[in-house]
Amino acid sequence: MIATTSLRRGLILTALIILVVVSAQRWRAIQEVGKETLTKDTTWRGDIVVTGDVCVPPGITLTIEPGTKIRFRKIEAESDRNLFAADSPYYPQAEIIVTGRLIAKGTPERPILFSSAEGKPKPADWGALNFLGNTANVLENCRIEYAYNGVHAHGAQVLIKNCTLTKNSVAISFKKEEEAKGSPGFGIGSDLVVSGNLIEGNKGGINVRKSSATITHNIIRDNKSFGIYVKEECRGEISRNVITGNKKGIFFYRASGLNITGNDIYDNNDYNLAVADEQEKDITLGSNWYGTTDRQLIEAMIFDQKVDPDMARIVVEPVATARIAGAGR
Repeated sequence: MIATTSLRRGLILTALIILVVVSAQRWRAIQEVGKETLTKDTTWRGDIVVTGDVCVPPGITLTIEPGTKIRFRKIEAESDRNLFAADSPYYPQAEIIVTGRLIAKGTPERPILFSSAEGKPKPADWGALNFLGNTANVLENCRIEYAYNGVHAHGAQVLIKNCTLTKNSVAISFKKEEEAKGSPGFGIGSDLVVSGNLIEGNKGGINVRKSSATITHNIIRDNKSFGIYVKEECRGEISRNVITGNKKGIFFYRASGLNITGNDIYDNNDYNLAVADEQEKDITLGSNWYGTTDRQLIEAMIFDQKVDPDMARIVVEPVATARIAGAGR
């Protein structure tokens, strides 16, 4: 009898210990963060719920481990969960504002998730991964969804590699900030490398303005407005991408400077290539594949001077006669 009682007590004690351990692990795994500025180097892992702005200030690094799931609660512009006024370069929605450094390196088997915490998520439920005036940021093997801008940068340097960006208002937007004087990164062009990503099902794909861009080996498809929107003078290259199923494949606004060659740009809904009314300089591309070798069919999917004499031309010669080897991810 004594042995039986001792056994029962032992089993109950073991069960209580397991319950405490499991509860502690769950408590550690599910964390709420928000309306805070990090004061030391920080590592996130497990499940994170973001309830307001999180700022990573200069000199501080936020590292996110593989397999981490970060979900943002929807907040309103007048919410007291914002750290800054809801004006450029900040968003009224919850966001991660990085003026220090962000390292988010998932793996193919254990990607990092940035998403909405809402029961019925929609684009713009949260603001952005917002990089301002900093360098050496890395997003690798991440899934970024339901943001206003999945990745946003003013005067920042970011590597975006092997990620999926979907169901955002705009997947990636980066520029030289010239309006919000005094903000981090003001007056500095951004420098982004966007390589090996799937950018699909957003309202807009990639928006680049007065910055350096290396956009290579991506699949950019089925975005409601544009695949790539190039604004004003930029540097760098757009090459080895598959750009298809978007309303406009590549759209140019007062654009110049980028080397655009060796892409598959075909079967976009309105036009494969288009210029805005304000585009004054001719756009010259070379050796891209447009889904056909029929010159009339190629021209029919280009919106430029031939439609409106006051617009610039888009010059596509020479035209590739077959799909580009190695284009896409």
